[in-house]
Amino acid sequence: MQKPAIIDCHTHCFPPKMATNPRSWAETHQEYHWANLVAPKERTSIQGWATPEETLAAMDEAGIEKVVILGWYWENEATCRWHNEVIAQWQTSYADRLIGFAAIYPNESSSNVIRQLQYAQELGFRGVGELHPGVQNFDAHSLGWLTIADWCVTHDWPVNFHVTEAAGQSHPDSRPTPLNDFIIMAESHPSLKLILAHWGGGLAFYEHNPQLRKALRNVYYDTAASPLLYEASIFRNIIDIVGKEKVLFGSDYPIRLYPKHQKNPDFLSYIKSVRNHTRMTEDELDAVLRTNMQTLLGL
Repeated sequence: MQKPAIIDCHTHCFPPKMATNPRSWAETHQEYHWANLVAPKERTSIQGWATPEETLAAMDEAGIEKVVILGWYWENEATCRWHNEVIAQWQTSYADRLIGFAAIYPNESSSNVIRQLQYAQELGFRGVGELHPGVQNFDAHSLGWLTIADWCVTHDWPVNFHVTEAAGQSHPDSRPTPLNDFIIMAESHPSLKLILAHWGGGLAFYEHNPQLRKALRNVYYDTAASPLLYEASIFRNIIDIVGKEKVLFGSDYPIRLYPKHQKNPDFLSYIKSVRNHTRMTEDELDAVLRTNMQTLLGL
C-alpha cells in the first residue's frame, strides 16, 4: 500500500547566484549573520543549494506532496522584501507543491510591519517565519512583534521561530533565543499558532509542568535539522510529553543533514530515518508527517 503523501513544514530557497559566493553576497547586503551560518570561515559549510526543479525532484523521490518555504530572519527589511519576491516566484511556478511563509522585519513602526504583512498576503503567502529575536533585535514585548502577533491572529497565520537550543553544541555566530520569551508570547496571544523550530530548543521538555503545558497549548514543535542536533529517540520522547498532534515534520532542506556521507541535500535520507528509527506508530507517523500541518493550514 502506498504511503500517504508528506508535508514538510520547514524548508528554504535561495537563488543560484547566492550559492556562487554566499559570503560575498551576504556582506554586500550587510547580512553578516547569514554569511557566518552558510559560509563559516573556519569549518566546512553544511549548507546545500537547490533550484526549484531540484527541490521538486527531491520531493518526488521522498514522497513529499508539499513543502513550506520559509523566509529567512534577515537583518534588514530590504532583504526580507527581496527574499519574499523570490519565494513568491517559486510558489507561483509550483502553486500546488510550494507554500510560502514570509520574511518579516519586526521593526518598531507598526504601520510598516503591517505593510510588510499585507504585501506578503498579496503575494499569496500563508504564514510568517522564520523569525529570530536574537538576530532581528526584538523580544516578546517589542511593538514590531506585537503587531505581527495581532495581525497573524486576525488572519489565522502561523508564525515560525528559529529557536536555539538552550544547551548544547556551539554553532557559527549562534545567537540565544530565551525560552521564557516564547512562553510570554504564547500566554499573551493564546490563539496564535506558534511553530518553534528545531524542537523548540528544548522547550517541549518543560511541558511536563502542567501549568506550562496549558500556556503552550497552541505551540507546535518542528523537527528541522534534528539529525544534526539530537538522536532519533527525541521523536518518541517529545511525543510522549506533548502528544503527536503538536509535532510537525520539518527538514531544513537544503541543508545537508548527514554531512559525513551526503554530498548533495535530499529529503529521502531523513524520511527513511524517521520511519525506521523513531519508534512512532503508523498513526503517529501520519500525524507528524502530514495531518498536523494539514490541519494547521486548513489544507
